[in-house]
Amino acid sequence: MRDVAREVLADEGAAVDVVPAMRGFVDLLAPEVQALISRAPLGDSSAKVAQVAVDGACLRVTTPPGFGPEGARRHARKVALSVLSLCDHYENLQDR
Repeated sequence: MRDVAREVLADEGAAVDVVPAMRGFVDLLAPEVQALISRAPLGDSSAKVAQVAVDGACLRVTTPPGFGPEGARRHARKVALSVLSLCDHYENLQDR
C-alpha cells in the first residue's frame, strides 16, 4: 500500500491510473483503524488524530476529482497522502 502511494507521489503521470486501487486501500484501512480507535482509552490524543485521518480519507475517496488532468492528479495525490496517513495511524495504534 505504501509503495503504491509513494509511487503516486513520485510519478504524477501514472497517478490517475491507480486511484481505484488506492480507494480499495482506504476501504480496507479505514475500518481497521476505526477498530483500533474504539479500543483506545477515552480521550486518547492519538486516537483523536487518527479519527480525523479516517474522516479525511473517507471524504477524499468520495469527492470527485477536479476538472482536467491537473485536477485528477491533485486528487490522486491527496488520496495517496490519505493512504500513507492511515498506514501510519494503523501502525501507531497497533503498537499500543
